Order: sequence, then C-alpha cells, then structure tokens
Amino acid sequence: MGLRSRGWLAIILTLFSSCRIDENEAPLLVFSIIYDFSEGEQGWIHGFADYPVGPDSILYDLRYAYTEQPDEEKKSLMLSGKNLNGDLFMYLKKQITGLKPNTEYTITFNIEVASDLNSEVIAESGSSESVYLKAGASHLEPKTVVASGYYIMNIDKGNQSTAGADMTTLGEVIIPLNSTGYAIINRSNTMANSRYKAQSDADGELWLIMGTDSGFPGTTRLYYTKVNVYFSGA
Repeated sequence: MGLRSRGWLAIILTLFSSCRIDENEAPLLVFSIIYDFSEGEQGWIHGFADYPVGPDSILYDLRYAYTEQPDEEKKSLMLSGKNLNGDLFMYLKKQITGLKPNTEYTITFNIEVASDLNSEVIAESGSSESVYLKAGASHLEPKTVVASGYYIMNIDKGNQSTAGADMTTLGEVIIPLNSTGYAIINRSNTMANSRYKAQSDADGELWLIMGTDSGFPGTTRLYYTKVNVYFSGA
C-alpha cells in the first residue's frame, strides 16, 4: 500500500471511529458509539433470565452494581450470579435512536470485560460447557418474561454457545491460565463469517443487548468496562 493510500485509510478510520449519533441531525448510515463505563452507566439497563420463578430464585444470588473493578480505581458495570441450574443468562441492554427507519444495519461489537474464569476452574466444575459472551440487537425491547415457571427472554438469544436469531456468540469469557485475579479480555465479531445484522423499526430505533449465557455451574462475576459498537447501514 502506498503512502497516499495509507493516508486516505487513516482519514477514513478516524472519521468512522469519531462519529457519534446525534438525534438532531439526519439519520446516519455509518457511525460508531463508544461506551466507556468508567465515565458512568450511560443508560444501560441490567437483567437476568433462565432461572426458576419462586422462593428458590434467591439462591441464585443475582447482583448488579456500578462499582470499581477489583484492583482498579475505574468503575464498571458488574453482573454476578450463581448458576445453580447450569443455564443462567445475565445481560445489559440499551435503546439506540436516530437511526434510518426500516433499515438493515451490519453491527460490529467490541466488548471489553474483566473476568477471573480460566479453563481449569471450568474443568474442575465438571461441566462440559463454559460461559459465553453474546451480543445482538432487536427492534423489540429485550425483556425477562415468565413462562412455565421460569424467567426467560422474549427474544431469541440462542442457548449457551449456540447463537440465536437476535444474538451472536462472541466467545468464552476465559482468561489465560497464567493470569491471577481479574484480567481484561476483549471479544468481538469482526470476522466476516460472524457479521451481525439487524433492522431498525419504523421510528429508526433498535435495542442493543449483550450478556453471558452460562453452562458453568458456579458463580460468575464479570465487570463490563467498555463497549464499542459500529453500525453500517445498507
């Protein structure tokens, strides 16, 4: 690549990464949004699903907090739960407005999260499954609803490692074996075969959702530190 080509590429990437959505301007087709949770919760809403209704639900010890991550002074979004039935889903969601109405967007997620899970901990639990990070978007607000005595999602998130119509799987939240305590990991769907698409509604709105689908039968506590979301409209 020549110097001139590299210069143009740098300019394009700078414009793309610095673009922010503004509801007072015309709807955007290509833009990015960066959520740095050290600067605040920024309107993200938490929730839990895939656990039973009733008094035993308290045993799952479901927790959310806007708090400092371990060994760090920066704040983050903490989600925690004890996966007693081997199927717990913990999530965060946020509505995006100002999109072009009824338009298909290709969405790329880059999620930064602090985890303390490694492969040895998973293996010692006796589970053949892990903790999988997922992300997606829907014109329908993702919600926890009750069905057949269980709290479940009203969207298709898939199950554990399997993606659903409304969420794609980004990978496991596993840190290297030589790491101690919590370590930052990044997960993304930047590869061509993992591109995710969703269509805005008639009002130019979409709901983003990210979370963990767990087959690990222990307690999972994660700290979401930063999320970059890139939109490219058709």
